[in-house]
Amino acid sequence: MSSRRVERVRAWLAEQDLGALLVSSAPNVRWLTGFAGEGMLVVDNGALICTDSRYRVQSCEEAPGVECAADGGHLEQAIARLAACGAARVGFEAPHLSYANWQKLAEGLEGVELVPCGDEIRRLRAVKDTGEVKLIERAASVADEAFGQWRAALEPGISEREAALELERLMVLGGAEKPSFEIIVAAGPNGAKPHARPGPRTIDVGDLVVVDWGAQVEGYCSDCTRTLLVGEVGEKQRAIWEAVREAQLAAIDAAVAGAKCAAVDAVAREALRGEGWEREFSHGLGHGVGLQVHEQPTLSQRSEDVLAPGMVVTIEPGVYIDDWGGVRLEELVLVTEQAPRVLTHAPYDL
Repeated sequence: MSSRRVERVRAWLAEQDLGALLVSSAPNVRWLTGFAGEGMLVVDNGALICTDSRYRVQSCEEAPGVECAADGGHLEQAIARLAACGAARVGFEAPHLSYANWQKLAEGLEGVELVPCGDEIRRLRAVKDTGEVKLIERAASVADEAFGQWRAALEPGISEREAALELERLMVLGGAEKPSFEIIVAAGPNGAKPHARPGPRTIDVGDLVVVDWGAQVEGYCSDCTRTLLVGEVGEKQRAIWEAVREAQLAAIDAAVAGAKCAAVDAVAREALRGEGWEREFSHGLGHGVGLQVHEQPTLSQRSEDVLAPGMVVTIEPGVYIDDWGGVRLEELVLVTEQAPRVLTHAPYDL
């Protein structure tokens, strides 16, 4: 357990006049304790992992020094601890606790005020410490290496699905626990769908191929996108690729500590507007990455977030044209006290 992280949560509880917090988000439990199994966490004057007998050994290995209850249901054990701690006001993670479990919580803690809380721990997770950054860098390195091998062997005639499975295989062989999300390989017109799923379509000569992939190492994720061309590059393909790359580079330069995320998003849109492609950029510029591949902050037109040192974010502008295809380029960037530092290093050439 990171005692410093738990103390930050306790300090927040004191500010909110809460005696305890029920943590039900699995990534939040892992961030606070190191425990990656199923269960909940009660933070009061101490910390109690509430799991079951399947995870008794795992919880001891992953969260040494943290008290663990593993002899009943997760919620039932949490309720028992919350009742015993005597807190008059107990917070719960409203975005993560189901209504059915809230009902059980209310019945088990009759007379206790249950206070719905936002995703405060997820907000705290947005700023990574040195150890977290190193794990994200390791994940990025594994993904980069696998992509280099995969790209060198890529040939026309293979299906999107086969290509995605091969990239996953190379990442796992290279040290990843698993991909950090379902790999996207979108060829030709499928590239116009930002979240295309690999299917039976074959990769043919003349196709632009959008490849979005990442590795997970010790729970931490990477995220990267490249767009490749199979065969000779057409004039329109190169023009759009270069426009997206220029927008990305401008946004990376703007991703400095203290910058408003909406302003960084605007830099990329302005660059694409100058080339006539802003309307075809249909999603936000990026997002935080850590124990989850989508974390705070959010870089978009509507975001109210501000970049701070230690945040790891994606910068991923794209242009998508129906029935033609798309181009997306993505880097993973660490916000520092000085210039932004790019953590992904997969090759860029078409």
